[in-house]
Amino acid sequence: MMTLKNCYNGIGEYETITALFRGEDRIKKFLNLFLQDENFAKLTKALEEDDVETGFVAAHTLKGICQNLALTHLYDADVEVTEALRAKNLSLAKEKYPKVKEEYEKAYDRISQTVS
Repeated sequence: MMTLKNCYNGIGEYETITALFRGEDRIKKFLNLFLQDENFAKLTKALEEDDVETGFVAAHTLKGICQNLALTHLYDADVEVTEALRAKNLSLAKEKYPKVKEEYEKAYDRISQTVS
């Protein structure tokens, strides 16, 4: 089992999340909800289907979740996809998506090892 501080190393800002949530149990509760969230899967499917509108909503929602949980690495990557989709630039969104996927998988893996 990974400590919460180690979990955030490489995916986010531990000091920020602990200041916001004031308690590791609360943080872990919300990180567990992140593991259940379907917006990354919705974004992936939307990009595969060239669905800009659905992709934007999913990317924008994921961005907000990442901001609330201080998952800054995924947030930073997702901002680029969100803004590309906001501008209806599907090709740019697809170009930026691999970084989102990489950061999502890293965050998901580290969080899984922490809250399980």
